[in-house]
Amino acid sequence: MQTDCVILGGGAAGLCAAAALGRSGLRVTLLEKLPRVGKKLLATGNGRCNLTNRDMALSHYHGTAPQFCLPALEAFGVEQTLAWFRSMGLLTVTEPGGRVYPASDSANSVADVLRLTLAGRQNVTLHAGCEITELRRAKGGFSVRLGDESCL
Repeated sequence: MQTDCVILGGGAAGLCAAAALGRSGLRVTLLEKLPRVGKKLLATGNGRCNLTNRDMALSHYHGTAPQFCLPALEAFGVEQTLAWFRSMGLLTVTEPGGRVYPASDSANSVADVLRLTLAGRQNVTLHAGCEITELRRAKGGFSVRLGDESCL
C-alpha cells in the first residue's frame, strides 16, 4: 500500500494526528491494534474527556523541567485547540476551575467526532485490529509488517 504517512496507534494522539494530516491532503493510513480506534479515549476524564484547561500557566506543570511543555503550549494554545474541535462540530463547556469538556459530558462525543471526521476523508484510511510485527527503515521511508495481512 502506498501512503504518505502511517500512524501507529488509534488513540487520542493518533486520531488527532490523522485528522490534522488528512486536512493537509496527505494520504494517511492509521493502524490500531485494538478492534476499534479511540477505545481508550472513552475512559479519559472519568468518561467525560477533559479536552483542555483555560488556565495553562507553567506553574501547573511539575518535574525537573516544567518549561519543556512551553513550545507545544505556545504552538497550539487553548483557543486553537477549542477552535479545532469546534471545526469538527464538537461543542464544549468550561467548568469552574477552567476544565473544558464536551457539552454532552461524554468522551463518546470526542471519539465520534474524530472518527466521523476521518471517515469523511478520502485520503485517510483506518485499519483496526492490526498488530504491527515489524517496523524498519526502507528506501525512502519505512516498511511496516502486520501480523495479519488481511488488515490491508
